[in-house]
Parts: sequence; structure tokens; C-alpha cells
Amino acid sequence: MSKREVYPNALIVLVAIEIRHPTHGPLDRSQVLQLSTLIREVLPLPDEVTMVTVELQAGPDRQPTQRQTVMSVPRWTTRDKRTALTIRGDGLVIETSRYHSYEQMRKLLDLALRARTAVSAPAGVERIGLRYIDEIRVPVDKTQGEPAWQEWVDPSLLGPVHIGADLGLTAAGGEGLAVFSGDGDKALVLRYGVQDDYAVQSTPQLRRPLPPPGPLFKLDIDSYWQPGNEVPEFTVDSILDCADELHEPVNGVFESLISDRLREEVLRRG
Repeated sequence: MSKREVYPNALIVLVAIEIRHPTHGPLDRSQVLQLSTLIREVLPLPDEVTMVTVELQAGPDRQPTQRQTVMSVPRWTTRDKRTALTIRGDGLVIETSRYHSYEQMRKLLDLALRARTAVSAPAGVERIGLRYIDEIRVPVDKTQGEPAWQEWVDPSLLGPVHIGADLGLTAAGGEGLAVFSGDGDKALVLRYGVQDDYAVQSTPQLRRPLPPPGPLFKLDIDSYWQPGNEVPEFTVDSILDCADELHEPVNGVFESLISDRLREEVLRRG
């Protein structure tokens, strides 16, 4: 892995790792108890979360109808409820609002995968994704109003701001989307934009400390892999290797989108 700077005032508010696999029957009570035992030292609090899925189906008159399914799936959290593992019928998700390093997340992923395969190994892997969400908040002069975002992020992220300037208005919101793909069935999706709310809320299921509300710039990076011609086996080492490859470009993308001023005044000094 390439060397990267660890900032004392990182802006990451959520990191999620999703491993998706062919639909597997729900875990029974004994399997949930077994899994709880295997991960207890790291994720000691078992719980359930309700999930709602909606499918479109063709009705008798060929008109689309909606089929809604409600189910409860097992979930485990840390005692501060800032890191969680959820196991669905078609995958598992690790989320944290207390991110320290990728290496720490990788250890948790390793633990979750080995526990999952010990209980009942899925038939294959259909998607692996890493998602990083940053809320960029910067000092604002009270007489200035909105931050001059061109001083903090790459101007290419700001879109057609000249339209507002021509009208005597300030851009108060909006989201951009860019998709990058390459060899090896990997891709990276970047969502970005100015917001006046939180990009990630605090919930009873996954808590996060909320700063005072105010303008922010969101960077949402989703680096993922999906197989092309065939579904590979669900093996811990191959999934971890793929996660390492997916993580590699994330830091470079983030660094390319921020200014030296943001690094010095916010990330390093706070």
C-alpha cells in the first residue's frame, strides 16, 4: 500500500464496506448466536434492524405493481454504537463513524468474513465496495456568508458558479456525479457538492457527533468491484485482496480534490 498522510483533523464522517453475494437464506437463531460469540470482543452488542425492499413486478394486466417485503436482519455494534456490522440475506455491511485507518477497518472486515464463513459460507461474491464520505467544513468570516469554496476544493467541483455571479446570487446547494471505470471490473463513483445540512445524520443505530449546522462541502467516494463473466467463490483472502486494491485510489482521489490551504489550516491544524 502506498504511504499516505494521516491527518489529525480528518473530515471523514462515515466509512462503509459492503460485500454482496447471491441471496442466502436468513441466519437462524443458532447461527446468529454462534456469530455473536465469534465477534463479541469487537462488536459486543447484538441487535436487529428492519429492512424494507420494494420490487416491481408485472401484474395480470401487464401493468407494473410493487411488492414490498419487510424483514429483520441481525446487526452488531460497538458499545458506543459508532461501528456496526449488518448481515443481510444478500450481503454484509460494516459501517463506522469513528474511522481511524484502513488497516483497522481491514482487521474488522477480516473478522466479519471469517465469522460469516464459519457460520455458513455464501455461494460467491457479486460486489465489493468501499465508501468514504467527507464533510468539509471551513472557517467562515461572518461578513462573508458562504465560504469561498474555490479556496478549499478543486474549482472543477464547483460547476457553473458563474451563472449565480451573473445573477447576483450565491450557489447554496447542488450535487455533482462522476463515474470512472477501468480494467479488472473496478470502478469509482464520486459524488460531491455544497450542502447546508449534514451529509450523514446521527441515528440510534449508528451514532456520530454532530457539529453545529452550517455550510459544508461533501465528498462521497465509492470504489467498487463487480465480476464480469462469472461469480467467484466467497473466500476471505481474495475478498481482502480486492478490498486493498479498491482502497488504493481513494486517498489519491481525495488529495487531488482539496487545496493546500485546506490541508494546512483545517486538516493539520484544525
